[in-house]
Amino acid sequence: MKKLIIAAALAGTFSVAHAGNAIQADSAAIKQGIEEGQMVHLSGEVVQVMEDERYLLRDTAGTIEIELDTGLTGDRQLQTGTRLDLVGEVDHDDGRTLVDVEEVNAMQGSDAATIDG
Repeated sequence: MKKLIIAAALAGTFSVAHAGNAIQADSAAIKQGIEEGQMVHLSGEVVQVMEDERYLLRDTAGTIEIELDTGLTGDRQLQTGTRLDLVGEVDHDDGRTLVDVEEVNAMQGSDAATIDG
């Protein structure tokens, strides 16, 4: 629990640094042409746990792969059904598009303690 509180405090501090750079986006817009390196703000629900800190996130426009370091989740792997509000960097790598998560503003559901930043 202490790790989640610390992560929340760090996320709140970090979001101020990125607030001017991140654009609100959905999975479809990211896949259709937001350039690599652009910071995006995205919200959705984890629908699939993939390999090595990667998850499939569903939002209102579809799904997108995210890479989320366990340090941002209190060293816990997320479960399907977890809702996230995040900021990350768009990465077009090896023919697929993903968002490399830089901060988690909120995380709730599926046995995960709630983070509100």
